[in-house]
Amino acid sequence: MRNTPRAFVGTVMFRLEDPPDVGVCEAVERQVGDLPGVSFCDVDEAAGVLIVTAREPVERAEVLAVLDRLDCRVAQ
Repeated sequence: MRNTPRAFVGTVMFRLEDPPDVGVCEAVERQVGDLPGVSFCDVDEAAGVLIVTAREPVERAEVLAVLDRLDCRVAQ
């Protein structure tokens, strides 16, 4: 992720190290979905990815901060 832009518009997928349980998935979807500019957020548990769509620029650091708070790790 070091070589990717810091902000994004459109759809981005974050690959998760370990699929979170249902309660954590719901918290991730709610908290990332509440970030300014985010229009869609879903955790695909089977694929182990977080899918985020932004209609306005969203900082990757903000998404990663939510994941960190909820003890979800993004695969490197």
